[in-house]
This record gives sequence, C-alpha cells and structure tokens, in this order.
Amino acid sequence: MLATATTVATVVTGVLLGVLAPAIADHGTASHRAAGPEDQLPDLQMEPLSDYRVQILEGRRVLRFTAVIANRGEGALELVGSRTSISTEQLSVVQRISQRDGGHESVPTDAVMDYSIEDKHSHWHLQHAAEYGLRVPGEEHPRIAHKEGFCLIDDMRLPGDSSGETADPAVYDGCEEGLTETRTVTQGISVGWGDPYSFDVWGQWIDLSGLPLPGRYCLEATADPRGLLAETDTGNNTTTTLVDLTSNDVKVVDTKC
Repeated sequence: MLATATTVATVVTGVLLGVLAPAIADHGTASHRAAGPEDQLPDLQMEPLSDYRVQILEGRRVLRFTAVIANRGEGALELVGSRTSISTEQLSVVQRISQRDGGHESVPTDAVMDYSIEDKHSHWHLQHAAEYGLRVPGEEHPRIAHKEGFCLIDDMRLPGDSSGETADPAVYDGCEEGLTETRTVTQGISVGWGDPYSFDVWGQWIDLSGLPLPGRYCLEATADPRGLLAETDTGNNTTTTLVDLTSNDVKVVDTKC
C-alpha cells in the first residue's frame, strides 16, 4: 500500500540485500485441494513497475521502484490468519474462496502471517506475497530482495479493470495494527483492486552493490512466487522491465525482457 496522508505505508520484513538466488519460481502448493467448478478464484498479477530511481541508502547504492499487487480475477483474495494461542508467533492462513452460489469455502494453505514492527509500523503481514529480482538478460539467477511481508488491502482501483462496473467495493482496509495478541487476522484484495507499494516505502529496493555499472538488467516482480494461494491463472503473476542502470540513473529500455 502507498504511503500517503490517508494510507498507512506497509512495511516489508525480511529484506535480503545483495543475495544471489534461484530464479523466481513456483516453490509450493497452491492449496490443499484442487480448484472446483463452483470456485470464484482471484487472479493475482503484478501491474507494470514504475517510479524507478537509483539512490544511496545507508551507504549502499540501491534501485527503487513502485509495485502494485492486483486482483483481476473472478473472486476476492481473502486470507484469514489464526492461531490457537498467543504464545504461537505465526498465524496459519486459510484462503476463503467465493462460491458461485454466494457461499464460501475455507481452504488451508501453507502461507503464514507474522507481526512486524519494522520501520515503526506494527501490523500483521502475509509472508512471501511477492518477490523482486534483478538479473542480466538471458540469465536465470537474479539478485533478489525478498518482499516477504505484506499487509494486503484494497488501496487502489485498477486502471482499465476488465471487470468494469462489476468490480467489488473495497472491503479489506487493515491488518490489525497494534493488536499483537489477536488470534485472528483477515486481509485480502477485492476484484478490481490493487495494493500499491511506493518506491519510498521501507524495503522497496534491490541492492546494487557489486554489480557492474553502467549495465543493462532485467527487473522482475512476481506475485505469490511460492504458489501458496489458489487462483485462476499462475502464468501471469510476473511483470518484467528491461532497464539501463548507471550509478545515479535508470532508463527504461523496454516494458518486458
């Protein structure tokens, strides 16, 4: 979510800087049961990245950018985290899937929520909601910044939303800020809505230390990189941008790479 006067900026935990890792890929199971014909599933996508900047942060040169996690599916992404005792730090996550008859079915997932106090923000985050990578074009091993923790909310109506006037109203607006002892947290993204993360939000960067500059690189962002959530199409979860980087500037070469 964007850091604006009306929106509390979401803080992302667990950023790993300057780490080489396997290419962004599906590492998990979508849910604990196959999708059925009555399911109205979300379709998670990353909107095109924007607001590129090269800046110095705590003595390191970093690439910043704005990203948006979008839902262009048939049903809302609704996630309910819960625990039986407050002594358990993580919340286990169930995905509530809309049914065509108006009901819902709760499906266990391998996803978890953690409580984060990074950067003076205190609320519950869904882990591994998205991942960013920067790689040399043609190579498969990007340098990644694990955007592991996200407070998913309805924060922006999507431009050109295919659902048009049938898009759901905003439903999800917070992640139990300050409630460290809660046992249940609900978050998600309604159809036709997105959750934006501005370039100036804490953790919204990739460390450029040690990379040859100037240079041409492929910047990529993937929603649900571990395949933890059920959705209509996992083939459209990634957006890429080909960029030329210098020590102080970014030039977009192509909107895909």
